[in-house]
Amino acid sequence: MAASRVICIGGAAVDRKYRALSSLRSATSNPVASERSFGGVARNVAENMARLGAQVSLVSILGDDENGREMLEDLKRLGIDTRHMASSERHSTAEYVAVLQPDGELAMGLADMAIFDEFGPALLQRIESDFGSGWIFADCNLPVGTMHYLVDLSRRKALTPAIDAVSTPKVMRLAADLSGIGLLFLNLDEARTFLDRPDASPEAAAAALIERGAERIVLTLGDKGLVAADGAGIRRIGSLSAQIVDATGAGDALIAATLVGLMGGHDLHEAARLGTAAAALTVESGASVRPDLSPALLETTLSLRAAG
Repeated sequence: MAASRVICIGGAAVDRKYRALSSLRSATSNPVASERSFGGVARNVAENMARLGAQVSLVSILGDDENGREMLEDLKRLGIDTRHMASSERHSTAEYVAVLQPDGELAMGLADMAIFDEFGPALLQRIESDFGSGWIFADCNLPVGTMHYLVDLSRRKALTPAIDAVSTPKVMRLAADLSGIGLLFLNLDEARTFLDRPDASPEAAAAALIERGAERIVLTLGDKGLVAADGAGIRRIGSLSAQIVDATGAGDALIAATLVGLMGGHDLHEAARLGTAAAALTVESGASVRPDLSPALLETTLSLRAAG
């Protein structure tokens, strides 16, 4: 997979994980093991892509606080371009809290993302000259106006935006007309909500999103794999076998590896299969971004584990 440059735009947050030592019980105290790391969808995608050989710039907003300063230093250590990171004096750096079952499955997620309300179109206007052409990635942590501006900008500058829906409420920040979006990542619940089709099958939902104007769709189905759709058709891809340690960050890894695969010349089906390998490797790690992730590890994992 050849090195390529991509700009990642969106969420950067402090991740706090609390893993229950026994099955969680509501309305009472639960013993947990805790840890802190740096996360956020766009930040995690940026780190994963950097580990896979891409040249990455991150555009996000941090608080003027200790968490923000430490995250900025960590990004620089990873070799991620931080020239366009913004700082807020009004809000603290975003935080995401994951409460995990003993087996690593997410029981509850809590998000303090108020800082991203400050991420207006003006932040993008200041850096338009650096966009060049090619792929950019954005997540739906961006406000509605900023998301619409980014898609319009992509149309004008011949960029190919890849967008992650993030959550069922946030997918509604996308315009009904998806034309101009080069690749949309979302899960089945998000797709059904966006389309207002609660009973749509994965394949029907993917087809409907293509009809709305998106060029490519990766619709994830958890442990059942994903559906990849583009002008060549719709294909279901099975997930790779994995022993779950911590499910946090698997979707971000899938996005990153899929994008790196596309930039390296793979078609969508091949690139998405690389994404499933990155997701499997990530759930087997205690870290939201697997520190030993590499192109060689992806290819080896894909060749050793059966996939659809």
